[in-house]
Amino acid sequence: MTGKITLQDFIARCHDIARLSELWSEALGFFHSRGIARVSYHSDDAQAPGAARLGIVEDGYPEEWLDLYIGGELSKIDPIPGIAARLVRPFLWSEAASLAELTEDQKRYMDILVASDLGDGLAMQVYGPNMRNAYVGLGFGRETPALDAQDIFELQCAAQMAHIRYCEITAGRQQRAELSPRELEVLRWIAEGKSNSVIADILGISRHTVDTMTRRMFDKLDVNDRTSAAIRGLGSGLLHHREHSPS
Repeated sequence: MTGKITLQDFIARCHDIARLSELWSEALGFFHSRGIARVSYHSDDAQAPGAARLGIVEDGYPEEWLDLYIGGELSKIDPIPGIAARLVRPFLWSEAASLAELTEDQKRYMDILVASDLGDGLAMQVYGPNMRNAYVGLGFGRETPALDAQDIFELQCAAQMAHIRYCEITAGRQQRAELSPRELEVLRWIAEGKSNSVIADILGISRHTVDTMTRRMFDKLDVNDRTSAAIRGLGSGLLHHREHSPS
């Protein structure tokens, strides 16, 4: 990208965008024109153009890092998105340790991040309707751009605008996951705090069957753990108050 795209131009372009592919392309164009080498967008329903909901959409990160971060589950100990959710201003990744008391796992993550040679970056929370918030990471790569307070503010504004437009474009696509009646029953008991072995006894089926249904449910709900499954089920209206007391 040659030439710095103004915030006003980016906002004007976002206004008429109706496709995720166009929004992603425009956002990347803006950020790249401001010296940003890597972009990541993290939310419960982050969706790449033409793909299913993933949770994280990114551009510019090395495959080795993605394998570590996603495949190696480093995302579970990354403290930066959590810190961003508590602050109202963007901050440098390298500032994380000075902004929060990190656990040993989180300190280990920061060490891995430094050793990865990704360079520094900016972290920021963006906000949407009905608490549909997200985290945006803007990586500098090996060369840190000279950013003043106004530059950082404009990056934050652009990220916020892109997130709002994303929410608008996908507002009609928030469909319920298609769970079978038996999967819904398992999900209800998970929300009650029951283990798979207890659920198997309650439903009169094998533990293996419950394990299989649970994994299938996680795939359909785009989650990785029982708590997230229960929250997603409640938030999407899949779960309601039980009509009978738990056993």
